[in-house]
Amino acid sequence: MSATTVALSTPRHRGGLALLLAVLGVPGATIAWDLPAGGFWIGIPLAVAAIVVGVRARGTSPRLATAAIVLAAIEILFTATWTVLG
Repeated sequence: MSATTVALSTPRHRGGLALLLAVLGVPGATIAWDLPAGGFWIGIPLAVAAIVVGVRARGTSPRLATAAIVLAAIEILFTATWTVLG
């Protein structure tokens, strides 16, 4: 039998990976406030990674990449606003 493996880093799957990172960053930026350093050590790194992967995926899957970039930017703005006003 032959097994076929699909890597998530292929250009075809980068849009989905970016969206996955952005969606995983939402609880990291909102629910993790009870942990030390709040959303900074969970939400922000995931959002930054989603933006980086999303920008690289704009050529192959522009809709998923754009959704990931927008969601990650909202997470970063939310965290910054919460930090400044809180």
